[in-house]
Amino acid sequence: MKKILNTLFLFLLFLSSCEFSPKNYFPYIKGLKWVYSVSIESSYTGKSQIKRIMVTNLNVEKTGNITKLSKLYSDGSYYTYEKENEKLNRVSVILAFSDGIDEPVKKTVYPDLTFNQNEWVVKEQLFLVKGFQPPLLNVKPRSQFDMTYKVNKKFKKYKIRGVLYNDCIELIGKGSTNFIGDTRSGPINVDIKNVEILCNNVGLVKQVREEETNASAFGNMRFVKELMSFN
Repeated sequence: MKKILNTLFLFLLFLSSCEFSPKNYFPYIKGLKWVYSVSIESSYTGKSQIKRIMVTNLNVEKTGNITKLSKLYSDGSYYTYEKENEKLNRVSVILAFSDGIDEPVKKTVYPDLTFNQNEWVVKEQLFLVKGFQPPLLNVKPRSQFDMTYKVNKKFKKYKIRGVLYNDCIELIGKGSTNFIGDTRSGPINVDIKNVEILCNNVGLVKQVREEETNASAFGNMRFVKELMSFN
């Protein structure tokens, strides 16, 4: 009887450890590298711009319960984050291109990296919408708005590009804003949707962002980012 009870106890302990084992959706080990395929699609042109980008965990510093992490992008951009307990803050951004960030650079990206908080709001800005007709040709509005995020799904397994990842979650963000493209017309409305798939010990494996307008000069834009390799 004692042997049976001991076996039952170990079995329950095993189940408990599997169920409550902590997940790491934002790995901050120095030297980790992600290579992504990125495409930007326009409903106006019907074409896609495709490129690759590499992201490297360049520097990690820990002071008390705060871990500071800097990420270097292959285009030369440089982002710094602070992880305090389970809250992830973006604290600085250096961009290698001319289009700046109008939204608050310092902000909370994920208020709870365990994602027990099912809904939160993040200040963001438009970065896909672009004009394709004169006099709005190449106009890039940078309107700010509140994006409301929630945990939509959880996956034990998630496959992308033939690779299977464990313990993943799907986050969905939705927001809306408007901008003045031409003073001769009224404001142009934009609906924004952002979907992110994060996996344990890997981080972001896929992102799909859509910015949709009702204006023929701008159309709809779609951004797709998929993980190609991680090491």
